[in-house]
Amino acid sequence: MNLIYLLLLLGVVITDILLFTHIAQLLRAPSDTSVALGVCFFVALAVVNYFLIRFLLSKIKNQ
Repeated sequence: MNLIYLLLLLGVVITDILLFTHIAQLLRAPSDTSVALGVCFFVALAVVNYFLIRFLLSKIKNQ
């Protein structure tokens, strides 16, 4: 069971890298709307990552 949580954690890291490249493209765009959308996505990604990684690490420690 511990291996499943470690694989999920690896999947989160890979997904974060891909999403961050997309967010970086939005932040470099000349449009103010794109930049605002990129900032919103970045904040949402940070919040989701915080709770997801915290949940996965607690499951790994409890096993």
